Amino acid sequence: MTRVLVGMDDAGWHVLPDRRWPGSRRANIDVILVGPGGVFVIDVKNWREASVHDGRLWRGDADAEDDLGKLVRQTVAVEEVLAEAGLPPTEVVPLLVLAGRRGIRASLDRVIVIGEDDLVREVVPRGARLAPEIVERLLSCLEQGCPPMPRTEALARQPVRPRTATPPPPAGPAVPPAAVEARRIPSRRDPASSPAPGWTPTIEVEPAQPVQSAQPVQPVQPVQETLMTREELWRELLDAAAREPIESWMTWLHPTQARLPGRRFSGPARIRGAAGTGKTVVALHRAKYLAARGDRVLFTSLVRTLGPVYRQLMTTMAPDQVDRVEFATVHAVATRCLREHGLERRHQQDAAETCFWRAWAQAGKGSVLPGLGLSPQYWKEEIGTVIKGRGLTTFEQYAKLARIGRRTPLPAGHRRAVWDLYELYERLRTERGILDRDDVLLLAAELVRADGRARYDAVIVDEVQDLTCAGLRLLHAFVGDRPDGLLVVGDGQQSIYPGGFTLAEAGVSVVGRSTVLTRNYRNRERIVRYAQAVVADDSFDDLDGVQETGSRAVDVDQPGGDVYEFAVASATAQEKALCDHLVALHTARRVRYRDMAVLVPTNAAVAYWSRVLARRGIPVVSLRDYDGSGDEAVKIGTFHRAKSLDFGHVCVPDRNRFPEPRRPAESAEAFSERAQLERRQLYVAITRARDSLWAGMREELGADRPCAST
Repeated sequence: MTRVLVGMDDAGWHVLPDRRWPGSRRANIDVILVGPGGVFVIDVKNWREASVHDGRLWRGDADAEDDLGKLVRQTVAVEEVLAEAGLPPTEVVPLLVLAGRRGIRASLDRVIVIGEDDLVREVVPRGARLAPEIVERLLSCLEQGCPPMPRTEALARQPVRPRTATPPPPAGPAVPPAAVEARRIPSRRDPASSPAPGWTPTIEVEPAQPVQSAQPVQPVQPVQETLMTREELWRELLDAAAREPIESWMTWLHPTQARLPGRRFSGPARIRGAAGTGKTVVALHRAKYLAARGDRVLFTSLVRTLGPVYRQLMTTMAPDQVDRVEFATVHAVATRCLREHGLERRHQQDAAETCFWRAWAQAGKGSVLPGLGLSPQYWKEEIGTVIKGRGLTTFEQYAKLARIGRRTPLPAGHRRAVWDLYELYERLRTERGILDRDDVLLLAAELVRADGRARYDAVIVDEVQDLTCAGLRLLHAFVGDRPDGLLVVGDGQQSIYPGGFTLAEAGVSVVGRSTVLTRNYRNRERIVRYAQAVVADDSFDDLDGVQETGSRAVDVDQPGGDVYEFAVASATAQEKALCDHLVALHTARRVRYRDMAVLVPTNAAVAYWSRVLARRGIPVVSLRDYDGSGDEAVKIGTFHRAKSLDFGHVCVPDRNRFPEPRRPAESAEAFSERAQLERRQLYVAITRARDSLWAGMREELGADRPCAST
């Protein structure tokens, strides 16, 4: 008896039981397992006594060398069948499975001998070695070369012994050939042949000798048992991925999402969903898929440090395709466009900053704008993200604009004051012949549209909500509305920069081509619920102009998780508590330092905590310098730089001091807008944690008192 991987179609695996041994008339192969991890030829042995010692397999006192030789010959026959599909022989693995056993694994010649309960753990860690299209090609070859065994002969079968006592089914007619064939998990190419809901395939043991009888013998129906549920399989996949370094986890695609990277879209498409639902992982696998078919791919985001990390992850995932994917920020791409036309030197951000402050002193400081309790930086961002970020050219456009992402209402008089400030700034800037960051995006888009060259076949935009409207227009200009051209990925609830826009404003339509991910695969449940509480009362816009509630329904795939709120009375006490926590994770729980992170709101805090950890002898690396490689060091960075990254364990010191309190002269509306933005930043930081979150709560207390939130 054996339990074999079943219910695996969504994971890209196919179980082919009882297949003809190529070149023979009656001999069979127990199971052929085909999937992303390769091809496995499985021989199941329901032996009472079995052992491996002295480099040999024994059945009781008998040498089982003949059984190993038989399995090797079966494997060679399967290799020959699959050779025409171009599969290397190294991808065909012979497995001899001992039914009812566990904790056994031995390599004897080229055969791997394992216990039944170790089967999943044997195949899962091999990862995604074969692309879905290759798996489909192999299945077609196996249908011809290793067809299902016929069921026309009446053979007596040994009943499968279930784990729990189950009465044998009543005698009945022999299973017709059509019913037996329906037990194969169908190919994805034939969805109509999927088995009925609730049906579970079974694997039968080797046939016994035919019963000598004058009457035709009907086969005894095997007792069916649930071999391994889909949920059990996925749990093993998750556990196996979680045991790997965090960089490996960041490329792990859940089986339910396996079809998304290869979907065909007739125009611009979108993938959205809450934090932890696998958007970036799907995007990376999409880039791999497009590059493998020969496309030139641009993978872009706003954060500069993400490009090197993504490239390193892609190098691990698909070393043969990585050179067909360019990883660059939208501003780097725009700057290159200007360089090609000899305009790069016009971008002088520092000089542009000077122009703004001169304009503020002349037209802003004495206007009605300071009366709203907003800092001059707010109005600088208003010009950059709302006016220039959308490419507005007239006051009438600005006067009726909805100002997506800006919470402070602006009466008509205040909008006129903003526009006057903008016009003076633009006059001062153009007099000096310089460009600011927003001008670079606007001009680059014009150059791309005028050029007409096809630089890229596909553009993938990660964290699209953090771009400006002008930035997305530039990226859209590279590929237009061509099929499979533009994919935007993001989540409005994780927008951590001022401003906002809608896809419609950017001229991007994803109607009928939008996918919403609703299951969190990254964070364990307690971490998800803790993070959700931070933004539960804040609505957000998800790039479609519709306000959504902060507390949205998300299914959580991983239970448990640890959330520690550690209350301390001083900065010194918090330093000790955080460092003690990291050391305990590393020594007592054997967590890699590379899987930990300390996340803080400012660069000054990054420098501070880097010094603190270094004094304790804890290795550190700044997210500014992190490139996705496996340095054995704790990552330290700002909430902003942690975007799109995953960590096993996250520490957030001074958790209760962010958002910052209301500032002097800050209006209630201004404080509300800033606090909501900072809560989203904190939400992003918390949701980077997969397994545990440590939150420092610095208060005026008489003594430190740890408390774990459950």
